Amino acid sequence: MGPEQAASARWADGLLPWEPMQQNQWMDEALPATPLTRRLLAGVGAPFERTPPGEAAAVALRCFGVTATSIARLATERDDTFRLAVPGDAHGYVLKISAPGDDPAEIGLPGAAIAHAAARDDSLPLQQFVPPLTLSPTHGGRAVRLLRYLPGSLLSEVDPSPTDWRAVGRMLGRLTDALADFDHPAADRWLAWDLARLAELSELVPVIEGEDRRRAVGDLLSELSAEMLPALHLTPRQVVHNDFHGGNLVVQSNAPDFITGILDFGDIVRSHRAADLAVAMSYAAPSLRASDPWAPAIALASGYRERVTLSDAESVLVPHLVLGRLAQRPLLASWLVTSRPENAEYTSRNLESTWRQLVSLRQSPLPTGGARQ
Repeated sequence: MGPEQAASARWADGLLPWEPMQQNQWMDEALPATPLTRRLLAGVGAPFERTPPGEAAAVALRCFGVTATSIARLATERDDTFRLAVPGDAHGYVLKISAPGDDPAEIGLPGAAIAHAAARDDSLPLQQFVPPLTLSPTHGGRAVRLLRYLPGSLLSEVDPSPTDWRAVGRMLGRLTDALADFDHPAADRWLAWDLARLAELSELVPVIEGEDRRRAVGDLLSELSAEMLPALHLTPRQVVHNDFHGGNLVVQSNAPDFITGILDFGDIVRSHRAADLAVAMSYAAPSLRASDPWAPAIALASGYRERVTLSDAESVLVPHLVLGRLAQRPLLASWLVTSRPENAEYTSRNLESTWRQLVSLRQSPLPTGGARQ
């Protein structure tokens, strides 16, 4: 166990003190304005005035002819999202009002990807958009979309078995297959959550609270940037979901495919297949101590490989990219907590569990043969 891993063990045991920063201290000292921070502020970090629920209900009626009997805001990182209950419909809808300044082409990317994937594999359980009453509906210049609500339990709310994790990977593989020939003008957008951009986020390390945590993430980024991330850029690319985790997957234990709903295409981007698989695997890592913390992720990878053939180079990279995703999450979450304190409860909600996952996997040997198990 190296010094970084020893420090990680102490975090997990709660023996190192949390070192809170002064509000916005990093803005003045650690992170001056740079092309990256300006890009982030224009994207995921841009504050805006939230739409009141009553106003959102009026938008649903005007743009889609849907009368809501009740409306509830759903917490999100970027836009205004509401769940609508309607008369005579047991499930209802999800209304999304984009953030101001969002690129119209990027707003259209998820819907186009869903339509394409559904045409390639019509049994994929995709959340469908509802046609509007008028072309390109907006509210105060912000794009408005309505989706069918998919009922059921989220994967994050259940305790998946190895067979279930394999089914998750198989479903991701099916979606990867369905999107393999998809293209869109906005697919090559710059996205902070793209693992291929991980090295660019190194300047955010100072915003992470706690010297030991900052050092561990910085060391990991240096390791990955030396060999793994350059190698990633030589592997196959296509449009990928890029956010295939438990909060975006609806499940039913007795359903043939286990997964009964795939939600939230908001992070879709053209990236690397290996990175997309690694994103999903990172969320399969247990946040509590486990005898083999890689086991659920490897089960997921096994299911994925039933549908997608990975090259040897991709297989070797995937476990390293899993660690990269577990570093990317606290980097961006910590930055969002400070840049948008009004949404900190949401953006910081998984920080501690992510640290535990990273500690656990860093202390365990990487899977033999990469993602080939």
